[in-house]
Amino acid sequence: MAERPLGVTIIGILWIIGGLLSLFAGLGIVALGAVIAGPIGGIIGLIFGIVFIIIGIISIILGIGCFKGWGWVWILGVIVTIIGLVLGIYNLFTSGWSALITIIIDAIILWYLFQPNVKSYFGRG
Repeated sequence: MAERPLGVTIIGILWIIGGLLSLFAGLGIVALGAVIAGPIGGIIGLIFGIVFIIIGIISIILGIGCFKGWGWVWILGVIVTIIGLVLGIYNLFTSGWSALITIIIDAIILWYLFQPNVKSYFGRG
């Protein structure tokens, strides 16, 4: 296996941090949904909380996979980044220019994932 590029390490760390934040946010939404918003809010909070928990777990696994060089992480990383890019473009039209930062970051990550040394590290090149 090729040596892990520095950018893959950085992406892995960011995915783990983002995953932990999503995981804790999801747990908080689940725990506080019913307390703050009543029974209906509790159901909505449960649904959104579970979504955040799932996203958090996936992000943490992606981050760990960056350190391990798991080949499927590259594929899932590309898919997740493309989804983030599409959502960023959608948010650009609905939320304003602040979404531009997300678009730029996702575009850079997507470009980086297709670099020969990165693909090679994940066994894709």
